[in-house]
Order: sequence, then C-alpha cells, then structure tokens
Amino acid sequence: MSTKNKIYLVLSVVVLLMTFVAIFQNFETIHFIGFETEIIWIPIWIAVVVLPLLNLYEIAINTDDYNKYYWLALLLNVMSIFFILRYFKIDLLP
Repeated sequence: MSTKNKIYLVLSVVVLLMTFVAIFQNFETIHFIGFETEIIWIPIWIAVVVLPLLNLYEIAINTDDYNKYYWLALLLNVMSIFFILRYFKIDLLP
C-alpha cells in the first residue's frame, strides 16, 4: 500500500522528463487515429490523461493519511499538462 504513492510519483517524474525530451528532440512521425504525430507523444498523452485521475482518486480515498506523494505527483502532472499545452499552442481561454 505504501509503495503505490511512490510508484505514482515516479511515473509522474518519468512523464515530465519524457515531455521535455519530446519537446527538444525529433522522433519518427507516424499516423495515429487520423492525425500525424511523433511516436513519443502517444504514451505521453495517455499518461497525461490517466495519471492525474489516479492521483485525484487516491487523494480522495485516502483522506486520513498525509498524501504528500500524491499531491507532488499531481503537481508534476499539472506541469506536464501545462508544457504540452504550450508546445502544441492550445489556447483554452478565448
């Protein structure tokens, strides 16, 4: 039970590092679900969607514990999302 929070934190760090590598390096381009993307972005997009939801779930379920690892992992996930939005020039505000 205590290793799950460390696993989520390590996965969040790995996704953040993969995001930086994907931003600064060029990889092979493939066609995926009707659009053209570099191959490294597929696992990053999947992790950016799934990991914050898992962290929020664990924070909501484990209210009696001090969830510093889950909160730190969630902060890293939000940073990854921010860098991805900046890289792809996605404007959420009109």
